[in-house]
Amino acid sequence: MLGIGILGLVLGVTAGVLTGVAVRNMVGDDPLIEGSNATVFYVAFSLAVLVDIFLLFNFTNLSIRTSDSGIEVRYGMFGKNLRWGQISAVEVSDYRWKTYGGWGIRASTKGRRAWSQIGAKRGIIISATEGSADRSYFVSSNRAEELASLISSRIQASASELSGPGSSDSTES
Repeated sequence: MLGIGILGLVLGVTAGVLTGVAVRNMVGDDPLIEGSNATVFYVAFSLAVLVDIFLLFNFTNLSIRTSDSGIEVRYGMFGKNLRWGQISAVEVSDYRWKTYGGWGIRASTKGRRAWSQIGAKRGIIISATEGSADRSYFVSSNRAEELASLISSRIQASASELSGPGSSDSTES
């Protein structure tokens, strides 16, 4: 919700200031921009509005979905899918924006990635293997404990399916 407010504020300030400069000189009544320069201005302004709308629809709602095959994390048209067999662990954690350099879809050192949303202070860290790379994904969630519990149970179910019938995960000492 805070993200929508920030984008709305940016769009409003951009529209107000740029239109005020283009239509009317701040001191007099004569237009500051006329003719072909005004056309260029309004094309650039329209593009800025389209970019703001694109950001509004693609980065204000973080969606997390689980299915029989895995988990999907999505910001608008940008998404990440992980199969249950790729995930080795999950834990609840606070989000440290300095680690990732901000909010949104972020990449950091040592294979760390984040799908974080402004205002969500907690989430989960998913440890996964993609090809030969080990990665950890932070995913913001207002229901982090519930999500971690669901993923843990799915990981265990996936591991027991992979071990097959008749095999045992216990060891004797």
